[in-house]
Amino acid sequence: MDSTSTVIERIVIPHGAFSRADRQLEQLFVFAQQTEGAEGMAILGESGTGKTTLLESFMAKHKPDRKTDGMEVPVLFASVPSSPTVKSLAGEMLRAFGAPDWDKGTEIQMTKRLQILMRSAKTHMVMIDEFNHFYDRGKNKIMYNVADWLKKFIDDTRKTLVVAGLPSCKIVVNQNEQLARRFSAPIELPRFDWRNMDERQQFKGILGAFHAEFSKKYRIPEFHTEQMAFRFYCATGGLIGYLSKVLRQAERNAIFAGKDTIPLVDLNAAHLQSIWSRETVTGLPKPFENSFTPRESVDLLKCVGQIGKAAEPLHNPSRLVAQKSPGNSIASKLVA
Repeated sequence: MDSTSTVIERIVIPHGAFSRADRQLEQLFVFAQQTEGAEGMAILGESGTGKTTLLESFMAKHKPDRKTDGMEVPVLFASVPSSPTVKSLAGEMLRAFGAPDWDKGTEIQMTKRLQILMRSAKTHMVMIDEFNHFYDRGKNKIMYNVADWLKKFIDDTRKTLVVAGLPSCKIVVNQNEQLARRFSAPIELPRFDWRNMDERQQFKGILGAFHAEFSKKYRIPEFHTEQMAFRFYCATGGLIGYLSKVLRQAERNAIFAGKDTIPLVDLNAAHLQSIWSRETVTGLPKPFENSFTPRESVDLLKCVGQIGKAAEPLHNPSRLVAQKSPGNSIASKLVA
């Protein structure tokens, strides 16, 4: 194993919401193989709640497999590019298949190639990550076109569609009433709430699992004590993705320095290196400093709750969507 590989890069530690979401995906996949029906599901959550990790973990259990009659790809996984169109999405899906000249051809030609590849590879499910990029672009025509294309695509292929991203994914799906009707209630991956005792215990449980792995290689503080868990919570806002970033950076620093210890001062350095929100949210604490008092307060929890939240957009895409009637009348159908 590569000596620079970190604990975070080697393991996935599921929690309650993650495990429930994984079970729902597995159930959807099982019935997708049996019924070949055009179904849809959305996985929604703030940045850092584990959506991409969920998809990648699911993909790891359903990898492509080379058979005597060719390659089988039971699940196709692609991400929406940052400046998306229907054609660029089709290209990313072709690239996920490993197709040559994946960015060549017209939209119709690329769609036809996808249909042929999915049929020959016995693909049952398509998973599209970063689906909110279609909303972020802020153009109603693009959102309408992709919703219309996806509706026709899953109808023609009779495959199951899973989209993942920020909650604004719902607005894109709602652009086509018939597409929205094919979607079940979304899977929500929320951030942990320290005030909720069950979620607090789950957060501490995740830290305990990470501690068990890290302590095999490093001398470290006990991550899962009440006070240390609160420090980690204040550093990450309850976002598992941010917790992973802090711990990954801490271990990378230890590997680079040739150290077998990760004390509090090193966690503080890793925190300051890894969390971008320190530049966008004012008044954030430095919870791994010795001077920090790990005592919760309403103001402190409100402040760290802003970690990972998106900045106010320069435009208001929802205003554009509101002018388009097909999506507005069915918005409630995708609200869990």
